[in-house]
Amino acid sequence: DLTGFQTGALPSSKQAVWVCSADCVPVLIADKKTGQVAAVHAGWRGTAAKIVPVALASFQAQGSQLSDLLIVLGPAIAGEVYQVSEDVAAEVGATVVPQIEKATTEEILHFLELLPNSPVLSDPEPGKVRLDVRMVNVLQLEQLGIGHSQMAIAPYCTYQQPDYFFSYRREKQKKVQWSGIVSGLN
Repeated sequence: DLTGFQTGALPSSKQAVWVCSADCVPVLIADKKTGQVAAVHAGWRGTAAKIVPVALASFQAQGSQLSDLLIVLGPAIAGEVYQVSEDVAAEVGATVVPQIEKATTEEILHFLELLPNSPVLSDPEPGKVRLDVRMVNVLQLEQLGIGHSQMAIAPYCTYQQPDYFFSYRREKQKKVQWSGIVSGLN
């Protein structure tokens, strides 16, 4: 929810911030120069709304330079097991497709499939695909000029690693989440 982000999770250097997730992408952001930090919950809806770029814009509005930011994308459901409708994948994927105004779902998915490390994989069920939301967030960051040396991307899948992570998709109930915490660097 972008409204909640704008009112409750602006970059802070005076406190620790945290994010809970089960399958969504937890994103921790820190400015190594100002000490400001933020935590963002980037599920498919937030990713479609570009919540991470919005968070970075908040850092910039408070004087941060993109080149000073360090970003961690935590464990989340992997693309190979996250089945969504083609429409959901297109809505999320549209955030990284140039000149998108009149593109169809099929055109968006085709563009995404051609990308190296495509965030979209085929699915045997008609009208469905597999979507890597974490990779879409990485692509959004790259489009802003965030380098790979500024990112740490956890390779873990919450769905496929039940000994380590709870997965809402796997368990079909909301009972346990894990959290990522970041505190001010100054």
